[in-house]
Parts: sequence; structure tokens; C-alpha cells
Amino acid sequence: PGSQETVTFLVFPWTDIRRLLQLVWLWIKRLFGTLCPLIFLLSFVGTFVLLTYLAYQIYGPESLQEGLLYHASRVDHRHNYAMFWYLIYLVRARAVTAISESATVSMAAMSRILLLPQAILLLYTSLGVAPHDLTLALFIQTFLFVAHNKVITAQYFTWYLSLLPLCASRIQWTSSFRMIFALIYLGVSILMWLGSAYCLEMLGLAVHRIVWVASVNFFAANVNLMGAILSNYKNSGFKIAEHTRIRPGGEVVKETSPSSRIAKVKFL
Repeated sequence: PGSQETVTFLVFPWTDIRRLLQLVWLWIKRLFGTLCPLIFLLSFVGTFVLLTYLAYQIYGPESLQEGLLYHASRVDHRHNYAMFWYLIYLVRARAVTAISESATVSMAAMSRILLLPQAILLLYTSLGVAPHDLTLALFIQTFLFVAHNKVITAQYFTWYLSLLPLCASRIQWTSSFRMIFALIYLGVSILMWLGSAYCLEMLGLAVHRIVWVASVNFFAANVNLMGAILSNYKNSGFKIAEHTRIRPGGEVVKETSPSSRIAKVKFL
């Protein structure tokens, strides 16, 4: 029947090398196998290179540093929601006190090390989610990139909120206690951070560790919300070649899912 629901567990193939290579090959074919993606890729690269070249010709090496390289090594502790701000604050204070080349190098190394979790998550979502729902993957990637960034200011939230309308209709926002709790938890964590940050930056109170705890709590709220979103995701137009169903006795059964069914997808 058209209204029948199947539950599909999409597991990222960390250990299944064959499945991992299939997903990589899928993306290669999507990118180079048809004309439209290739035109988009060439236009993007061409526009990026052209504008970067023009900026370099007009402003010199400073344009590369301020426009591109700065964001890879940026370490800013002020107005920063990220849980890394306190570490940045302490390391920067040591670097200023030491006034040595080694301190500067350690700051740059720390900045690049903090990019690793983001790179892993982008790989995970590109191979594990995007083949099944591209718009959802765009939202998840941006959300996780912001949540794990070493610098998070208020305008960063617009990065993923602008993508939310692309997949919001496939997320059940009020049908489960977990989702409602996750949304409330996120709102409370933001208020906790704003309150403690106001005491630190506006009132001058020495509440650095309280702000850091609020930042850790905000990170946990973001991770919890992403888990709730993935748990309450449903795509009514999902076409699946094969799905896994768990019977009441615990038996795992693989079946072919007709495209007319409603598929509730669980990303693991």
C-alpha cells in the first residue's frame, strides 16, 4: 500500500571497503559523468580563480591573507560561542607573555588541528548522507561545520538556517519528545551563554570558566539537536533499492523497498 512505512538504516561504511568505494565512484560519476555538474565545477573554479587573481593584482599578497588564509588560522576568543574559546584565550595569553616564535607556531598548529573534526564530518556526510538526500546533507554539513568550528559568532547561525527550508518539510519537528526537548535545550543553552557572556564582557566579572561551561553546554545542545533531526527525518519521495528491517524477534531482514512507500530513514 502507498501509505505503508518502511524503516531504513543507512550505515556509513567505515569497515565495508567495497561499499565505501561504491559511494566514492558514485560521486565521481555525478561530478564528471554528466555535462551539467562539469559546467558548474568549471564555472565555480574559473570564477574563484579569476576573482582571486584580480584581488591579488590590485591589493597584493594582503588580499590572500585577509580573504582566504586568515580563516584557516583565525583564533579569536571574543564573542565566541565555541567551546574552544577558553583554550584559545589561555594559549594566546601564553603566546603574548612568551613573545617567542615557538609560541606563535603553537598557536598556528592548534588552529589547524582544530580543523580535523570538521574535515572528518564533511567526509562522513558527503559519502554517508549526500547520496540519499543532497539538500539534507547540505544543511547537516553546514550545521556541523558551525557547531565544531573554533570560532562561532552570532552571524554564523544564518549559514545553516538559510539552508533549513530545503529540508525542513521532511523533518518531524513536533512529533517526538526528543525533538521538542532538543529545541528547548538549545534555546536554554543560548540563554545561558548570553547571560554569562554579558557578565564577562559587559559587567567585567571574572566568570571565564562559567562562560566556558556554557559554551560546552551549547555544543552539547547542538549535537543533541542534530541527533534528534536525523532520528525524526522522513522522506516521502525516497527511492531505495534495498532496506533493512528488524523483526520483533531481533532478526535483520533485507528487502527491496518500492518507491511508492514512505521511507523513514535512520542515519547511523
